[in-house]
Amino acid sequence: MNKDAPIAYFINFSIQEIPSITYIARETGGIIYTDSETTYNFIKKDFPDLKVVYFTKIEKIRKDILKRNIKVIVYPDYHIRYFKDLPGVKHVQVFHGLSDKSYDYQKCVLDYDLFLIPGADAYERYKKRGLLKNNTGVMVGYPKLDRIFRGDLKKDVELAKLGLKTQNPTVLYAPTWHDKALNSSWKKFYKTIIWDKPEGLNLIVKLHPNITRYRKEEVEECRKKAENSCEIIILDLLPDIVPLMAASDLLLGDVSSVTREWLAFKRPFVFLSNKPKWMWKKSKIKLWECGEVVTKPEKLWNTVLRSLKNPENYIEKIEKYFRKTFYKPDGNAAKRAAREILNLIK
Repeated sequence: MNKDAPIAYFINFSIQEIPSITYIARETGGIIYTDSETTYNFIKKDFPDLKVVYFTKIEKIRKDILKRNIKVIVYPDYHIRYFKDLPGVKHVQVFHGLSDKSYDYQKCVLDYDLFLIPGADAYERYKKRGLLKNNTGVMVGYPKLDRIFRGDLKKDVELAKLGLKTQNPTVLYAPTWHDKALNSSWKKFYKTIIWDKPEGLNLIVKLHPNITRYRKEEVEECRKKAENSCEIIILDLLPDIVPLMAASDLLLGDVSSVTREWLAFKRPFVFLSNKPKWMWKKSKIKLWECGEVVTKPEKLWNTVLRSLKNPENYIEKIEKYFRKTFYKPDGNAAKRAAREILNLIK
């Protein structure tokens, strides 16, 4: 890694985006900029080998980028608006998830000199929307999960780190945030998930930071309920969900990009829908072919137990979407991403 490479990364307070850039930054070198002290502290703690700086104002970041003669800025989100006018700088979009929502497939990806694509499914969606016409979209794979494809994380080790019983089956609930489009399963299902959990099951609740930000009372209610249980953990201010996935046997999901990431583990899904299945846009829920779909909270835990007993029921669908989602799942996606980014400088 060349720490003095003329490459910058920018990330704001969205700590869930940290793993999308840090593994690439280890390959390219350069400097990570943030205007969030929380983001800065997490990167310093978890990635002490990376160079990260914190400025309170975007304008100070702009000045420092010019001062250091940065040639490329890499983003895990749509923040090019802060730096688009900087002279002599190219821009790269790496995204921070594998969403089936329309968020990643907007026309503004054409504003970037390069955007990285995780696999064939995403590539076809960009192509259908006319977003490959500039030849700036390149398939590299999914750097965030390189460590899974290399076999670096072990289930029992990650469970022990969390203080959970390794002999218990472990369920991970990771809802998307409760946005205006009502994509999230949180409001409809959270009480059933926590209040009615059967004994002998570990439950990890990984909240999107925006659930904590906008639904504080509900989150606090859940924390109080979970206080007396050694089988429930509720986590929110945590940048990296991948170790939690490695520790788990089943994912409770909705339309979060976590569901796509979970394909890498080839373990059971149960999908939670806050409305009848027919009301959803098909492109948003096509991954729901990979597991049972629950629309009524009272049916949730019986469905989970059934899915845990029959982990192979949907494996053919899971394998199908795994192949479509991840380009070359060989643990080298970060290296391919770095090569494409460094080529912009050349």
